[in-house]
Amino acid sequence: MSAPSVAAHPLVQIGSNADALGNRFLLSSISFLRSKQLQGGAVARVERGRHKPTFIAILEVLADRISWSSGDQPPRS
Repeated sequence: MSAPSVAAHPLVQIGSNADALGNRFLLSSISFLRSKQLQGGAVARVERGRHKPTFIAILEVLADRISWSSGDQPPRS
């Protein structure tokens, strides 16, 4: 028997920035931190509509509207 194929979440589509992130855990981690910023009053960088901060954060990350770093980079001198 082969394992059932798992369809990607509609937000994580082929051609999105998710491939640049490396994995779904990194996507969720960055989105979580951005969601906390949005809940604290940060201005959304995509059209907000009636969506919740968590969904807005995911859209911002996938649209590459926020900058982030992995922390593995050496400090600049």
